[in-house]
Amino acid sequence: MTFNYLTLRSLALLLLVSVCFACEDDDSTTPSASGSFTLEITDAPIDDADVSAVFVTIADVKVDGASIEGFSRTTVELSALQNGVTELIASADLEARTYNTIEVVLDDAQDASGNAPGCYVRRTDGTTVALDVDGDGSLTVSDASFTVNQGATVAAVIDFDLRKAIQRGESATEPYRFAAEARLESSLRFVEKELTGTLQGTVSNASGEDGEVVIYAYAAGTYQASEAEGEENETFLNAVSSTRLTAGGSYTLAFLESGSYELVAVSYQDEDNDGELELAGQFELNAALGINLGGLSVDATSLTTANFTLSTLLP
Repeated sequence: MTFNYLTLRSLALLLLVSVCFACEDDDSTTPSASGSFTLEITDAPIDDADVSAVFVTIADVKVDGASIEGFSRTTVELSALQNGVTELIASADLEARTYNTIEVVLDDAQDASGNAPGCYVRRTDGTTVALDVDGDGSLTVSDASFTVNQGATVAAVIDFDLRKAIQRGESATEPYRFAAEARLESSLRFVEKELTGTLQGTVSNASGEDGEVVIYAYAAGTYQASEAEGEENETFLNAVSSTRLTAGGSYTLAFLESGSYELVAVSYQDEDNDGELELAGQFELNAALGINLGGLSVDATSLTTANFTLSTLLP
């Protein structure tokens, strides 16, 4: 009896120790494989001479429905972020896997300092116009699928196209407004930096026109003349990106995904001297031999140069 009792007691103790070790193993967590994710924001310019700045307040950024850890509410002056200039808005470690959605949550009520409004236009005379966002301000970015690999970094950029996002209002009390939710979401273009290139060049103006020149980049073969027709708020909506021609005659179209592009250049003029630019016409473009402005190839991490001349302004 004594032998059996001791044996049973030893077995019980051994079993207890085994259970304890098993519990410790269950409680210990093995870090999941992860990689780094950064998100920057840039801007395609608004076609309006009366706008000096546009501010938006980003209250949250979500990936597959979950807020990015460590994100800080921020107010961004979008119109300062042109021609490849960006501002970092989020940086975090994410589990290594594929993600399918990014949501940017705008707050139109308060900016990052708690002042009202959260989103607004600053006009050239210094006055501001509040911009209201439909719904809860959550905007799902189009085609924002990406994969985070273990130990690697995904550097992403959202191009916030103000020309598509902001519309002229219909009254003096609302001279500017955000577009409806679907169009506002379509104004956000997501790219991975390492998969994009830049298209740039110098432009000579032989047309005699002195208005503001805007250059639009379309996927090759997609531009239709009807893009220039209709209400001012509804033109060139299918352009991938756009930029203003600088006073020195240069242009930069940054963060274009690798592919083939065609360029369209148009003139905007303030014919009524009211600060509102109106479409005056599309230019006929002439380029040096060997440059096809209807099929410019842009490769990832590359710089493509295309110089051309503005000749006749087409009706």
